Amino acid sequence: KNMTRLNIGSHSKKIEGYLNVDILPLEGVDFVQDVTKPWQWENDSVDAILMEEFLEHVSFHDTEKVLREAFRVLKPGCILSIQVPDCGSMMKCYVNGEIGEEVPHKPKNKEEVLEIVKRTGKKVHPRRWLYAFCGAQKYGNPDIHKMIFTKESLEDILVNCGFFVDFKDDPLEWKIICHAKKV
Repeated sequence: KNMTRLNIGSHSKKIEGYLNVDILPLEGVDFVQDVTKPWQWENDSVDAILMEEFLEHVSFHDTEKVLREAFRVLKPGCILSIQVPDCGSMMKCYVNGEIGEEVPHKPKNKEEVLEIVKRTGKKVHPRRWLYAFCGAQKYGNPDIHKMIFTKESLEDILVNCGFFVDFKDDPLEWKIICHAKKV
């Protein structure tokens, strides 16, 4: 019951059982923290960390520093869950001509997209493709992407920080989803 779970870069999206951490003092944010600076949690004190659609907003100069802080505060055996745009997959879509208006930007479900892929060969809407590299830019500077990831580049950084990496499947190939375990 006394577990500490952090939702880093939460914005105002509340996830049950997690403390929201964001650089902006928004409603629902429990801790205002610039995570490129030393984190306020002690070594080996956090049970889980979630970075969903966050890490790409950190400068490539600071990415490893942020992940090293996550490693420092996580308890041994605990998980850092990451989801970022799959820019490797998006580059392949560009090269293979798989970007098209036929694919909804915000589909109702993955089955809708998979049916369109089967029928047309198109995998991603042009706007979603652009967002993978640049961000949605709805909120100014915090909503701009400052780093791009491929599975290989993300794995290299995480392994260099000491994590064991386990990738999860994204049937649409729009996201890289992984669990990085502190070993």
